[in-house]
Amino acid sequence: MGEDVLIPMVVFGSLAAIVISAFYFSYKKRTVVYDAIKVAIEKTGTVDAALVEAIIRDNVGPYADLRKGIILIAVAAAFMILGVFVDDQEAVGPMIGVASFPGLVGLAYVAFHFFAPREPTV
Repeated sequence: MGEDVLIPMVVFGSLAAIVISAFYFSYKKRTVVYDAIKVAIEKTGTVDAALVEAIIRDNVGPYADLRKGIILIAVAAAFMILGVFVDDQEAVGPMIGVASFPGLVGLAYVAFHFFAPREPTV
């Protein structure tokens, strides 16, 4: 197996591992929450509906979109700086192209922060 096959397999395999791990940890978090509710019901016989709603609902703060946007814009800036500091002058264009993806998604998150209505969290 040559480098021309091994490198794409590693890249796409790591992307798949990232997606699978995100789903797995989300599943683990959900099972822990449901187990906690189950234990609360077993010990007390009842559980407050407001408590269950607060536990189940995934509360994100009012600045979550802004934080995500700033981080993605910083990642895009890091890719552009990497393209500038690489010795090959032909690397600048492709690195700016790569940086455009997280940069534009980051700008969309910042726009969501300022223009999308938000509900107050508990």
